[in-house]
Amino acid sequence: MKWSSFGSKLAALFAGLLLVGMVGGTALAYPPPTGSVSMTASNGAPAPGTTISVSATVVNQSGVAQSGLSCTFQIASQPGTGAAVDTTPTLTDTHGVASALLAVGSTPGEIVVNANCGGLTSQVLVAVGGSAAPATAPMGLNMPSTGTGPVDTTPSGLLLTLLAGGLLLVVCGSAVRVATKRGS
Repeated sequence: MKWSSFGSKLAALFAGLLLVGMVGGTALAYPPPTGSVSMTASNGAPAPGTTISVSATVVNQSGVAQSGLSCTFQIASQPGTGAAVDTTPTLTDTHGVASALLAVGSTPGEIVVNANCGGLTSQVLVAVGGSAAPATAPMGLNMPSTGTGPVDTTPSGLLLTLLAGGLLLVVCGSAVRVATKRGS
């Protein structure tokens, strides 16, 4: 087999493995959403049993407010089972802001609320019955998004990508060994 023929087949194999790695993960939006969304809570440390509002503010890459984008809110985590957020899609106003009501429930602890606005996501942390929420997210929370679009951090997508890369290294190593033996 000629080296150029082998190189073509190797490139095709690499493209196929890359595709397999992407299929195992989350599909990326094209073009990727641009801009950012940031979230706030009307009270970062509400008393148990109260209702507050959470807001998402969406701006484009130039920092201009984006009106008319659909935003949905959901609870990512909570200390008990009593918290609830209005999940009805809401459009951003002329200032780029969409809001939803959050009933914090009766269990003290931290509630994380997600917002998805036009493919951009962010989170806010609410410390029920405690001190004000920290300015940054605890380790492991992805907040706020910079508008780069969805990123696959699931173990299956990462595992498939690593597996494809490892297989590619084995194939390349074998090809170099075969080419070296034939050249000797």
